[in-house]
Amino acid sequence: MNEASNLKLNVGSGPSGSKRSVALDILLVLGTMFAIKSVMLQFDSLWTLAGPVSLVASVGVATLCLRRNNESWAELGLKKPSSMSKTLMWSIVALVVTMAAGIVIESVASSANISTGGGVDPRYSGRFADLPNNLGLFIYWVLTAWIVGGFAEEMLFRAMLFSRFERMFSRLPHPVLIAIVLQSLLFGQQHYYYQGLNGALATGGIALISGGLYIFLKRTLWPLVLSHGLSNSIGLTLIYAGVLPPG
Repeated sequence: MNEASNLKLNVGSGPSGSKRSVALDILLVLGTMFAIKSVMLQFDSLWTLAGPVSLVASVGVATLCLRRNNESWAELGLKKPSSMSKTLMWSIVALVVTMAAGIVIESVASSANISTGGGVDPRYSGRFADLPNNLGLFIYWVLTAWIVGGFAEEMLFRAMLFSRFERMFSRLPHPVLIAIVLQSLLFGQQHYYYQGLNGALATGGIALISGGLYIFLKRTLWPLVLSHGLSNSIGLTLIYAGVLPPG
């Protein structure tokens, strides 16, 4: 299979190829994500769970959408790797590239005096304030980082939403590029509420690169899942050890 045919893989085809079905999937997944997060952020006792709960719930809705269309997560990239050594190698590559990109983007944004505020609630920016030297909380956040960051976010943004955006805009030039950009914008937006504009730009940039890697790796998710989980774990470990500030 050549590069051109690979980029067109599954676009507008299969049981979920109709625009109405694709639009419904996008509406259900994003509706669940935004609705649950918006409600939970209003409660002091629940806001730290808003992101994780909304994302896990969205994965559940996405799974139902896939079943409705006779699809599976394996078809979108969550299948048994053909080579564990190559998977690990590409996971390391993805980890280095995405972490470097995030650092560079945040550094450039800070140097350009891009505001990190813009209405971000101070409570949200301090979600890891109690993490340093708190082993129980550290274990909780690392588990959450893998379940929600490593799996849920990659499944939703790099697989489900990517495939739906690609099919929705299949009649336009370069639907793959459109899908890469749209999922990255949404990914950055989902991090804005506690990371501010700089964080949204950094995570959006990481998602842009991850979307490109998803295509480059022939639509396999495992390297992205592993690199995402590792990246989150490294960041949490540095905060726990006091190397990085919790804010």
